Amino acid sequence: MRQLIGLFWDICLLRKTPQDIPYSPALLGLVVVIGMIIDNINLDFALPKATLIQVAGAVLAHTALLMGSLAALLALMGYTARVVQTLSALLGSGLIISLAAMPLIILSSLSEQLAMALVMLLLMLTIWSLVVTMHIFRHALSINVLLAGLLAFGSYVLSLKVIDWLIPVSH
Repeated sequence: MRQLIGLFWDICLLRKTPQDIPYSPALLGLVVVIGMIIDNINLDFALPKATLIQVAGAVLAHTALLMGSLAALLALMGYTARVVQTLSALLGSGLIISLAAMPLIILSSLSEQLAMALVMLLLMLTIWSLVVTMHIFRHALSINVLLAGLLAFGSYVLSLKVIDWLIPVSH
């Protein structure tokens, strides 16, 4: 287990690629479940007015959309054999970054002043997440950095839209 965490960490540091993840549907399943639990906790703290059903629905929809769209894109480009490793890399590295964000999100939920003080750190984690996603897309899809960056940013915006649609924030 320690080796897998180290491997996901190395992907977050751009030292490893999705090809370095062992092909294991069981690992993918484990990463999906643990990632969804962490994402539920983070989103519940980030959106305290949302119900648990809304949070769980948003996390489930986001995860399914991410996995489905990436699997479809890999298949469309003729890389079906890379689906399990790519999804494991993306969700495993996302899990590492979500765990890093968790204390910041929890602290931000305590007060608005604290949230304002931590916003730059959360922004840095978001940028790091985008860079890691771009890195994974570039290697998994065998595309250039610019296109991978556009796909990573588009994926991020789409995930925000899904969450906003399922849990509208009152203005």
